[in-house]
Amino acid sequence: MLPRVGLVICRRGWVLMTMALAAAAHLPGARRSSSGSAAAAAGCDLFQGRWVADKSYPLYDASACPFVPDVFDCRRNGRPDDAYLKFRWSPANCRLPRFDGADFLRRWRGKTVMFVGDSLSMNQWVSLACMLHAAALSPVRATLTTGEPVSSVRFEDYDLLVVLYHTTFLVDVVQEDVGRVLKLDSMRNASAWLGAHLLVFNTWHWWTYRGASQVWDYVQDGNSTYRDMDRLTAFSKGLSTWARWVDANIDASKTRVFFQGISPSHYM
Repeated sequence: MLPRVGLVICRRGWVLMTMALAAAAHLPGARRSSSGSAAAAAGCDLFQGRWVADKSYPLYDASACPFVPDVFDCRRNGRPDDAYLKFRWSPANCRLPRFDGADFLRRWRGKTVMFVGDSLSMNQWVSLACMLHAAALSPVRATLTTGEPVSSVRFEDYDLLVVLYHTTFLVDVVQEDVGRVLKLDSMRNASAWLGAHLLVFNTWHWWTYRGASQVWDYVQDGNSTYRDMDRLTAFSKGLSTWARWVDANIDASKTRVFFQGISPSHYM
């Protein structure tokens, strides 16, 4: 079950997510031009296309961004080439407008953007923060606050807050007498997501883990508790809980909701 509010499902990486925010959803970041590229993108299937080489990329220098963790900076860790950074996503039937960080900062002044999910959300949170840091007027006044489950970057001169809320399942894992219980119908901390003007959710990888990597011992569905459950069934039930929460709590006139789909792998 998908929520009834303005949900957009994105199935590729952050490059496409950013462009979808800018073009398809008519959110800040798209540079409108007389060619009408943004309007064309809004009516285009963004998910059919290919990656094309573009020497003008990347949109930020990771070595100059203070928000990139050391373990995620390939160049800093010894990778000698940089060609993999110089690609952009090109839909088959339209051209996406280039992300305009200065425009994003201007339009989103006083707003909150929040990523909610696992390490994929963390990667996207860092990427957006770095693109905005590269676009902000110098000297950049940005405050990084790290914690668990909430970390954030505030761009002081724009009163723009970019937040990461770390959660692996969206629904709860609760320590009880029997052990760690994955509760498919419980989202006790979801109130922390309220008030954001843009919410980007993701979850999937942790649903498949077994053995020592599995972070729960039982699955609870309603009043029934199980040792295990078909993982796709559990995932569907958990997302239905999330979708009901979105429908019941999010005002679509004030908040835009995105759900980022599954990435094949991001441990490379």
